[in-house]
Amino acid sequence: MKDSAARHTVDTPITDDLLRQLAYNEKMADLGKITAGVVHELNAPLSVIVSAAQIILREEGVPEAVLEMVSRISSEAQRLSHLTKGLLNFGSFDETISNVDLNITVDFILDFLSFEAARRAVTIYKQLDHSLPTIRLDGNMLKQILLNIIMNALQAMEESGGKLLVETTAGATGSVCFTITDNGPGIPGATIDRIFDRYFTTKMPGEGTGLGLFVTKSLVESLGGNIGVTSRTGEGTIFTVTLPVRQ
Repeated sequence: MKDSAARHTVDTPITDDLLRQLAYNEKMADLGKITAGVVHELNAPLSVIVSAAQIILREEGVPEAVLEMVSRISSEAQRLSHLTKGLLNFGSFDETISNVDLNITVDFILDFLSFEAARRAVTIYKQLDHSLPTIRLDGNMLKQILLNIIMNALQAMEESGGKLLVETTAGATGSVCFTITDNGPGIPGATIDRIFDRYFTTKMPGEGTGLGLFVTKSLVESLGGNIGVTSRTGEGTIFTVTLPVRQ
């Protein structure tokens, strides 16, 4: 049996494309481990900065202009600390079932993607309903869903820039929704029914695996929700995701 398996492994041809994909996957796995270490290293000095800023803010006789600048330093350091801690949690393979605030998750992902949006000249807006109940699910899966859809929109607008709106709303009884709307090039009618298919992509060779939206749909359905899309060529695309509050 072992010899047969060995012969099968040896005889299986490895194409250049497969070899590049395997090398890329290995690189990303190593990069993920390195990133976790970097994040840990960042948290220590960020904590020192926040503590030092708080001490200065409590001092008497500090000029108003200095207090304002130190307050901004403290605020930005706290934001970065929150982001790095969130990245560590996001990078975990473990399931994290808990009561999740959809709005906080949206804020985290938009913060995480702010540089990518700016690089593509995309302005992001948000309209969040803060009266929404928490939802019980794997928070990392929700982050992955948001990340995949928003990155898909940013990539579609890469050449021309544009606007992207993220909204959270109450759905039907016992559910919450979020919509991601862009004013990009839109999806042609001939392909919109295929965008959730495995390996389907409109990107150039080497720029996409065709798995992003397939995985997204699978994740949404595994959480008991549903995802839909509408689009008009030249006007933009709207993704709508509905998730149950309790599972």
